Amino acid sequence: PKLFAETLQARISDFADSPEIRERLAVKLDKALREQSVQAWSLIRGCSDHCPLCGSKCDRVGEHARHHCSHHLFPAFHGWMDRSSGTPSFNYCLSDETREGTYECKDGVWRKLDEYLLMDHPNWSLVRDDYGAAAERDVQHLRAAWVNCREALLEYFSPMADACPEEWVKDHLDEGRALAKADLQVAKETIRRLRNHTWAPPSD
Repeated sequence: PKLFAETLQARISDFADSPEIRERLAVKLDKALREQSVQAWSLIRGCSDHCPLCGSKCDRVGEHARHHCSHHLFPAFHGWMDRSSGTPSFNYCLSDETREGTYECKDGVWRKLDEYLLMDHPNWSLVRDDYGAAAERDVQHLRAAWVNCREALLEYFSPMADACPEEWVKDHLDEGRALAKADLQVAKETIRRLRNHTWAPPSD
């Protein structure tokens, strides 16, 4: 039995040390690591779909049949404006105003929100019941963001009209931090560097 055990151990060692086995294990390990990396990145990235109204990213992870977003933007941040007056759209996605509006479908016909979603974005639903205290806080933050970024955004989305309510300006304007038209070019350059992976934070 001792001789048999020693012989078997020697054969297993020879087998494990062979180049073919090492190569096969390396291939399997590499494949497993790549699959694990893809799965991890999928969880980090989440769903790649975006709200058809404001462009905010779906925040659900894993397999799901219906898309959902907890934090919407004003469509104006993506350049949406009234088709006749050019005034920016401040209709929050879950608001009554948004539900009462009409939207151009891919066939060129303007339809109410539910029909628009059913026709062109059947996996998205904008439920009015989601509008609560958190959504109201989001609206206030969005108003503040628009007030302090609007000069640069109006320049970028020209000929969008400046129709910011005066009460928003009174409540939210931070003159020391608000963007000006000149800041648009700086922002564009920063975005270009980020996309090219050449941006670095300022040393100061």
